[in-house]
Amino acid sequence: MDSLRRSSFALLFFLLFSFCVSSSAAKFNIPRLRTRPRTIQNEPILMSASESKDYKTFLYTQPLDHFNYRPDSYKTFQQRYLINFKYWDGANTSAPIFVLFGGEESIDYDRDINGFLPENAPHFKALLVYIEHRYYGKSVPFGSKEEAMKNASTLGYCNSAQAIADYAAVLLHIKQKYSAEKCPVIVIGGSYGGSHGHNDTMFPLAPFDLSSFSKTCEGLFGVQPKPHWVTTYYGGQLYVAGSHCLDILPAKESDPLWLIMQRKAEVEIIEGWLAKYHADLLEFEDETRARSQELE
Repeated sequence: MDSLRRSSFALLFFLLFSFCVSSSAAKFNIPRLRTRPRTIQNEPILMSASESKDYKTFLYTQPLDHFNYRPDSYKTFQQRYLINFKYWDGANTSAPIFVLFGGEESIDYDRDINGFLPENAPHFKALLVYIEHRYYGKSVPFGSKEEAMKNASTLGYCNSAQAIADYAAVLLHIKQKYSAEKCPVIVIGGSYGGSHGHNDTMFPLAPFDLSSFSKTCEGLFGVQPKPHWVTTYYGGQLYVAGSHCLDILPAKESDPLWLIMQRKAEVEIIEGWLAKYHADLLEFEDETRARSQELE
């Protein structure tokens, strides 16, 4: 409860990571995400937000630099985000906010390939928010992609630390705008640059040989891979079956049983998070009322 009081419900993040390893992709006919590398210049934009009546497009004035005080740091750019209000039960019930953090592409692409959010939003009565990553889609600093990519100085602001600060700023803005300060936030994400691999695929040949892969990385890039860096640095869960982010793709009738059970387990985890949050919130509000009455 002490940490809950200190935060004053400013922002509550629950990070759900989908880290799956594949040893038999061909057996389940697993689809490939990003079968060829994409760059900032070469990124598909599928359906625009205006073509879907359930999604509304917004722009947030974002600072170029959240951490430094150089002259360029005070520049701003317009960051795009999408909201789907269709399933939300509203701020009065502290209904959750499901958020997709955009990856290295237009947010339209991320929205269109993600099935986990819209498929589970009705069950949780959740607000859906999709935030585009800086330098991608229409969220480009310096006025144009050509200018943003001109040199190392302008490209230096395209990094994960700045992006995470962007996302936090947008979410705080949304919470304030819709009086949703007490609504918990569930962040869904996957990949982030995992498309670059051998033969234009993220799936190496089975069986995977870490020693051979490490030698290749050392020879090509001069670095050693860190197999457990993501789960060590960010936390999360590792599933032994599946493929890269398969659980957040739209559900299909042909999905194998293990994938169905994995998605079910993830929903149960979220239910547990929300139950704990609402119990703590209720306790906090009861204590606050009791203290107010004592002071009267």
